[in-house]
Amino acid sequence: MSAIELFHEWGSIQSFKVRMCLAELSLPWSSRRVDLSAFENLEAAYLAVNPRGLVPTLRWNGNVFDESSDINELLNDIADGAPLPTIEERARARSWTRYEDEVVHPAVRPPTFNLILKARVARLDRDYFAELMARHPLPARREAYLAAANAPFDRAAVLASIRTFRTVLERMETALAATSWLASDGFSLADVAMAAFVDRLDRLAMESLLAPLPRTADWAARIRTRPAFKTAQGPETARPDPLIDTGLVAALLAEALGHNTTTEMESL
Repeated sequence: MSAIELFHEWGSIQSFKVRMCLAELSLPWSSRRVDLSAFENLEAAYLAVNPRGLVPTLRWNGNVFDESSDINELLNDIADGAPLPTIEERARARSWTRYEDEVVHPAVRPPTFNLILKARVARLDRDYFAELMARHPLPARREAYLAAANAPFDRAAVLASIRTFRTVLERMETALAATSWLASDGFSLADVAMAAFVDRLDRLAMESLLAPLPRTADWAARIRTRPAFKTAQGPETARPDPLIDTGLVAALLAEALGHNTTTEMESL
């Protein structure tokens, strides 16, 4: 089998998905870390691999792949379909991976930026930051990043994300009433995709969102005990301090949901 190279960042939610998939499938791979805190994704060496400057990127058999859900399906095929033994399970799992790409990942961005990245950017020299952003290959993303970095804390966007998180978790609760895992009674790529969401909730100090949803909380507890989850997290020294103000997070959760998230809501 050709060597697998993964260009990734330890703190990237989509990179997490691919690392966990590799670990679940016991596929050997070479780590090519792209330090986003140092904006290595904007350097010429990485742009030659992925002109969009995004992570993760996988290089295998002379080809480059840069969409995390597609990468995980490729890895599943390389490993001879281990987590997805039936056509029906593949279809259900794909529905969840699309949901993670189209709903969860966009919702994760505002709290991640406002609660973690803004604090990190504030420590940088402003001229140095502007110079780095000028090299970004995607103008729309560059302008959005600059605007967000210079704007006040976007409370409304974070509150909207928290409400989306609750909707996501409620959907998971409903699915888990029918099967042991999200797509079936067997662990699948659906669980890999949403495991990254659990890790991000933990990093955002929002794990209390799980408490009122017993099936989802149990699923998350099982996810956290899987060796592949720990492998996907990587060394703590490589995951930057999240810089989370836990008091602010608690206030945002209460404001977004209008009640104590740790005690209310009966099982669905």
